[in-house]
Amino acid sequence: MEKRSRHCRSFCFTLYLAVFFILSCVPGDALSKANNPVIPQGSRLSLNQAVKIALLNNRTLQRSRLSLSSNNLNVKMQEDKFNIKIIPASFVNYSAAGDEYWSASVKFSKKTKVGISGSVTPQVENNYGTKRMSIGVMLNVPLLRGLGVESNLDGLHGSWYALETAKQAHYKQQDSLVINTVSTVYDIINHQKHMELLGNQIEGLKRHISLTAVKERTGLATAMDMYRAEIRLKEVQNQLTIIEKKFDSQTDRLKKLLGSSIQGDLTVTASIEYEPISIFLDEAVSIALNNRVEIEQALRKSTEAQRKVAIARHNILPIVNLKLGYKRYEETESLFLDEEDWIVSLNGSAELFRSEERTAYELANINFQQSKIDIESSREDIIREVRAQVNQMKKRERLIADRGEQLRQAQGKLELARSKFNHQLANNFDLLEAQTQRQQVKADLLIDTIGYIVDTYRLRSVLGTLIER
Repeated sequence: MEKRSRHCRSFCFTLYLAVFFILSCVPGDALSKANNPVIPQGSRLSLNQAVKIALLNNRTLQRSRLSLSSNNLNVKMQEDKFNIKIIPASFVNYSAAGDEYWSASVKFSKKTKVGISGSVTPQVENNYGTKRMSIGVMLNVPLLRGLGVESNLDGLHGSWYALETAKQAHYKQQDSLVINTVSTVYDIINHQKHMELLGNQIEGLKRHISLTAVKERTGLATAMDMYRAEIRLKEVQNQLTIIEKKFDSQTDRLKKLLGSSIQGDLTVTASIEYEPISIFLDEAVSIALNNRVEIEQALRKSTEAQRKVAIARHNILPIVNLKLGYKRYEETESLFLDEEDWIVSLNGSAELFRSEERTAYELANINFQQSKIDIESSREDIIREVRAQVNQMKKRERLIADRGEQLRQAQGKLELARSKFNHQLANNFDLLEAQTQRQQVKADLLIDTIGYIVDTYRLRSVLGTLIER
């Protein structure tokens, strides 16, 4: 008992040292980086920083990366099926009558990619005092079903296909995340600029109300002028409250995209300067068809469906296996095995009509035909997406030009209305209306400008060039 206890303590101490050594080999910050988003000091982010942090910490992408690891392990598991297997085995039997039997063996087996499998098994056994040593060789050769590289690598090819599909899905998630992050950042900036415009308008309305109150006391303005100005002030203040609520909502959305649980304010910065992009539709379509993963995915799906047709056709064949065995043994303690034995067997089985296998073949053929249709559908969908995006950007360019002209006209109308009001040639109705129109034109121009900038990222996305692969 004391000896067993010493062995137990020794084993536990060795295990502790092994665990300590493994953990000491892990970098100090490797265990913390996975759960701690890298957010700069002060929570002030540029657009590029926000995109990088989102690609690193977004929880959806983290799950996608784990899915990729799982698919890689599935590929490895399928490859391991063709490695050499070493299987030790032992058997001990004692009876009340004093009979004794024990055996020990090691089986070395391997399956080849063409379906032929073989094994070598050395064995030592003691049967009621008679010792026996032997070594056996067994070879299994499928003659019909199960013979061929394509049939035996079905699982490996299927796991490769699943891995490539997961990679493409991960890429599309990255692409979508970048677009969502860019769109959210610019939504926040749009709300920030809009709040600044409304804040300036509120300050101007307050000055106008003060001036109108002075004019009212001197008879140069009426009570109606005061009511109009005060009502307009409340309307702008209500607009500011609504925009602030939208701003907070978009900020929370950005934090979620970044995979961050930071509290408090989050300030983002991005340029709102833009340059019109000149690209011909035919050129854009050609770039998209050469880069979009959907085309590759449709082609790979069709290739996989065609492979499944070949597998289903092969499975219609009956099972016929040839087994060859050879064994040398000796019932003494001599190392020279003089006795030998041969085994040759042929066995086969198959359902007579094989209706299930034939139906599976027809289904695989239908899936293959559908996959060919999907290739053309993917091409047409991509062409429509590119055309719609290019046309949308051209319309926004015209809108931005029109907004600039509208802003010039609204500014002229405002100056004229202000001059009339200051010289008692009109009440403040035209002045407040001109201020509202100029405010709306500025907001629309900002929305269209930011929309065009975001559209440049969406154009790169539909062209398949937003993220390198």
